[in-house]
Amino acid sequence: MATKTNYFIPKVRPSRLNYLGLLFSLIGFVLVILCLSGGHSKAGQSLHFLKITDNPPSQLAVTYGWRGYCINDKTWQCKTDDSMMVVPFDVAVSDMLNGTYPELFENAIPQDPDLNPLAGPNPPHDPKIFAAAVLCLLCGGSGLTLGLLRTMGRGFEDKHYGRGFLCCAAAVLALLLVAECSVMYANAATQLTREYPQLIATQGPGLPMMGVAFGSFVLAGFCFLQGCFSKEDSYRPI
Repeated sequence: MATKTNYFIPKVRPSRLNYLGLLFSLIGFVLVILCLSGGHSKAGQSLHFLKITDNPPSQLAVTYGWRGYCINDKTWQCKTDDSMMVVPFDVAVSDMLNGTYPELFENAIPQDPDLNPLAGPNPPHDPKIFAAAVLCLLCGGSGLTLGLLRTMGRGFEDKHYGRGFLCCAAAVLALLLVAECSVMYANAATQLTREYPQLIATQGPGLPMMGVAFGSFVLAGFCFLQGCFSKEDSYRPI
């Protein structure tokens, strides 16, 4: 007597590369979400891109994320402010804090643009980090979803390797975010520390997290695209 097959039970396909692709794409996706949500809330203030403290250090600390900032002056006060996503970021920081904490900007050291190119005039502009992060999440999340469907679903083969190309697109966007964050926050930390001796500007874990996200999406794309460029005519899913 023939046994009845239950088509509603997902069938897991044994493929180590596909599982690795799922793992790496999930890591990259989560890290980008953490970068988006970090730095501007009490729970996520430790996941910042830039931190300002007074010199010598006391209780005052200001952390900046992509979408806002937190100020710790006896108590944490956080605010979502998309207008802080601007280059040059050191000018935005000094304009924001100079009214409330003018002591941080006392005894400023004049900067010569010929010796310090970062001190040269630079009109403020939006680097579109938020838009790039959303596109990165869409590409990475879509690649992760196709990978899950390919692994767990029945009848879905992804013959065109969409999951791999989507993860590669997410990797390109993540690399763009790494470059933009390096220009925005690393340069700001260097310039603020040089110009204002009464404060200490340090980078947070945000930039390394984006670097790991970039590497994760690259590895996910590599795993998902195995077999795509095979010279054989037949389709061989991993």
